[in-house]
Amino acid sequence: MKTEALKINWVGPQFAGHSLAIVNRNICRLLSKEHLNIKKKIPDLEAPLALSDNEKQEFSPFPESDLTIFHQWPPDWEAPKSKKWICMQPWEYGAIPRMWYIPMKYWVDEVWVYSKYNKESYVRCGIPENKIHVIPLGVDEKVFHTDVEALDLQPSSFRFLFVGGTIGRKGIDTLIQAYLNEFTANDDVCLFIKDTGTQSFYKGITLEKMIHEAMSDPKNPRIVYMDHDISETELAGLYKACDCLVHPYRGEGFGLPIAEAMACGIPAIVPDKGSCQDFCNAETAFFVPSKEVLLSEKKVSDLDTVDYPWWLSIDQNDLQQTIRFAYENPTLVKKKGQEASRQILSSFTWKKSALAVSERIRQLSNQKSGPKTANEDIIKMELEYGNELYQKNFMEDALDIYLNLLSVYPLTLMARYNAAIIYIQQKKYTAAIEHLVYIATNMKKLDHDFQENIQLMMKFCYAQL
Repeated sequence: MKTEALKINWVGPQFAGHSLAIVNRNICRLLSKEHLNIKKKIPDLEAPLALSDNEKQEFSPFPESDLTIFHQWPPDWEAPKSKKWICMQPWEYGAIPRMWYIPMKYWVDEVWVYSKYNKESYVRCGIPENKIHVIPLGVDEKVFHTDVEALDLQPSSFRFLFVGGTIGRKGIDTLIQAYLNEFTANDDVCLFIKDTGTQSFYKGITLEKMIHEAMSDPKNPRIVYMDHDISETELAGLYKACDCLVHPYRGEGFGLPIAEAMACGIPAIVPDKGSCQDFCNAETAFFVPSKEVLLSEKKVSDLDTVDYPWWLSIDQNDLQQTIRFAYENPTLVKKKGQEASRQILSSFTWKKSALAVSERIRQLSNQKSGPKTANEDIIKMELEYGNELYQKNFMEDALDIYLNLLSVYPLTLMARYNAAIIYIQQKKYTAAIEHLVYIATNMKKLDHDFQENIQLMMKFCYAQL
């Protein structure tokens, strides 16, 4: 079937200022120009008050489609009425949430991510590599370029810039400490911080207080903090007015501010690992040595994860040396910025992103749809996989498989039974009891000997507490 004849539903925000909506509206706009038959489904809270007749058609999804693309937060795992189902889902913490494991591995036809590093993370979590495809993000070359008019900012011989949510994952705490330790009020330098998401995604979790405390000390080098909304044109002018972007992230799906800044002709100071490796190199950026570190719990916020999450860590001293080097070498900074703009505008635009999506759609349209794996078969295969790991004495890995199963199929009593056995071996009796009690209340149809065994196991666990 020709791609122009396909009925495509694109599900996700379109009008907000955050990255998901920016991606959706730019790619959908360009795909529509290529005459792809795309309908958009947006969140109820985002629905505009007034739509023209043409727009009403545009935002009325097909009841049944050939292909449905979900790109939203949180992801929706309810199967659409569609021949093909794509989940476009970035993730910044390495190990994915447990409840994503089964849907990504078995339910969806493809998983799209922004970067090779994100793809590698999913593969490490057990998602089949051939199911994951990289769709790089881009910039609007009509907005972000070197000829944009610079904003009129406070005078300074060198201006560092940070753009993004001032949260731990973005590394703003490391940046503030490095900046305060490396420079003083006597240095003709300024750090501009453009905070985002303070009233939406990151509300209540930003480090705004820490920033204002640093700004209030007259001994410290200058910091200018901005959290008001600005247009894309103003953002481009902010990039242009500064000398170097500093983005010492711990985790990023892509890093749009990095690419936007580079397009405007300023280089970035970034970790030497992670998503930015797809579009940064020694000619366009300053790299800070980084390493992966595991977090202490198998959890991100309120989401249980398939393994210990990981993110990147850089040494504050290394960042200090790098920002000092950039400050003392303005000619090199400008040279890297010029090359950065050339490379981004030639390879990382929304037109390139839309082309990558269009190619994936074409590939999918030429693939015959096979039968979906039945739930009972998924459960059987995952139980067998967990049992195999258990027999090889990989207890923790086996437990993760059983818990992944239970996050989607909570009625799988054998997964609960096996998880309880491992918890008992680990002397985690409270966790074992939780599963045994669940089995006990749902085992009326099970073998009498098995029921007795469950009761004995429960008595044993309670006796250990």
